[in-house]
Formats: sequence, structure tokens, C-alpha cells
Amino acid sequence: MVRWFCPYCWGEVDERDEICPHCGADLKGFSSLDYDQKLILALDCPITQSRMFVIEVLGRRKTQDAVPKLCRMLFEDRDTFELIEIAKALLNIGTADALECLQRRMKTEDNLILKRFLEEHL
Repeated sequence: MVRWFCPYCWGEVDERDEICPHCGADLKGFSSLDYDQKLILALDCPITQSRMFVIEVLGRRKTQDAVPKLCRMLFEDRDTFELIEIAKALLNIGTADALECLQRRMKTEDNLILKRFLEEHL
């Protein structure tokens, strides 16, 4: 049996649903989003491995629209490996706001592994 999930809130939905019963999102409208927009939504995926892949892809694609979300994620309580992947993505994107976010995080960092990574790459 296939299980379907809302790409906006990750609540379980029926494959025939046009509107998410959990968050009210237009599920039919999802197909009209471009690839980068879909990737940005996938940053909220509850499966860590999927999220890590999405973070890497957004960085490789240099998706500037992902910077605000990635920056918020960088300041959340997350696994060190995920934080480093977020930092790598922001470095790859390389915009002024991405680099400023990394600088702010480095100044407030208490995770020594992440702090060392940021010091080496900024």
C-alpha cells in the first residue's frame, strides 16, 4: 500500500485529496511549482536522509531562494552533520546574505565541530 504525504506539512493524505486536510494547502497546485520551489518545500521533510540530499542539491544548484530557509535551519537545534551540510550549501550559494548568515552563526556557535568548519571555510 502506498502512503501519500502533503508536500507542505508532511501530514498523511489520501491520493485523491485536492486540498490537504491538515494544513489546507492546494495539493493540485503543487505540480505547477518549479523544481527549486519543490526542493525548498522538501527541507521540511521529516526523513533526515531525504533532507540531507535536498540540502546538498540546493547548494549545488546555487538556489538563492533557499537562503532564508537554510539560514533559519542553521540556527535550529539540529544534528551536527545536518548543520554542516546546511553550511556547505550556503557557502556554495555564496550570496552576501548566505555568507552573512554563516558569519552570524560562527559568532554564536557553541558546537565546536561546526565552529571549526565555519572558521576554516569563511
